[in-house]
Amino acid sequence: MRDKDPMEKKVAKIANIMQKFEEIASKEIKDYDDSLLVAGAMLAVTRNLYVSFLGIHDTAKMFEAVADSFLVTEEFVQQFKPTIH
Repeated sequence: MRDKDPMEKKVAKIANIMQKFEEIASKEIKDYDDSLLVAGAMLAVTRNLYVSFLGIHDTAKMFEAVADSFLVTEEFVQQFKPTIH
């Protein structure tokens, strides 16, 4: 069996961490308001981590790129939305 390459290891680690955080978050969510509060808390933690490692200006660029990706993804989905014939 071959070892995973460094990128595969990183992707696997991200997936593992995401699963853990989603499990923790789902336990905290009891209603709609909770979902927004949990999301806000996770966003704040993410922001703080990025600021600690990248600095405020690069963090702002990172968040801008993430926001732009939402729009690009939505436009892509709308453009190729399947139709039922």
